[in-house]
Amino acid sequence: MNATLTPVAAVHYAITTYRSMYARHFHELNALCDADGVIDGAHDEYDDKRYELALEADDLIDGIMALLTEQFGLPTDRPVAVLGANGFTYDVTPGLIDDAARRAFTEGQCHALALALTEMTGWPATALLTLECSALDEMCNDAGVEDDTCPCRIGHIVVTRPDGAHIDIDGAHAPGTIPDCEDAPAIPMTEEMWAAVRDASTWRQADLHVARTLVTPLLASLTT
Repeated sequence: MNATLTPVAAVHYAITTYRSMYARHFHELNALCDADGVIDGAHDEYDDKRYELALEADDLIDGIMALLTEQFGLPTDRPVAVLGANGFTYDVTPGLIDDAARRAFTEGQCHALALALTEMTGWPATALLTLECSALDEMCNDAGVEDDTCPCRIGHIVVTRPDGAHIDIDGAHAPGTIPDCEDAPAIPMTEEMWAAVRDASTWRQADLHVARTLVTPLLASLTT
């Protein structure tokens, strides 16, 4: 997809691409049915094909929604759903740092905010580690770091300001004072660790679209 499309062209792209996919999927599934549209005996083949096409549709819709969001931005007059940890979803209003935003970007999307802050400021991301490795998602296997800094131990991700302060959605903290992470070992995030986070099912996909809307108000709050 071309992110330089005009807004109208982006909408037309979304419509025409979806319609093309829908027509192709219809014909592929219809080929497994009889003249009355009833599955023609090959139920397993039909189910396998339907699953395959559903995955393709999911990928296309994800890409289209990302394109439209880039073109039109997120609404600022209503909340949008943000995935958190442990199956929770938070209703966060883009650009507004309130209790919902603080929970979402502390409990599941801290990595998204760290990425967005690094994009804007250049400040490096820092991992705060738990005491023990939980050995989830094979994050501790072949991650490119020593056992005592295993990515599976990442409990929270912040950015480190030039003065040494750790920055997260709650503002600036002296090292070792972030609630629930007091005295946690802090190490720089590496590319290998970011790759492990991206690949782990226990970490949500970074919601950068919402995170980026919070960077400006967060930085403004640090100077007041």
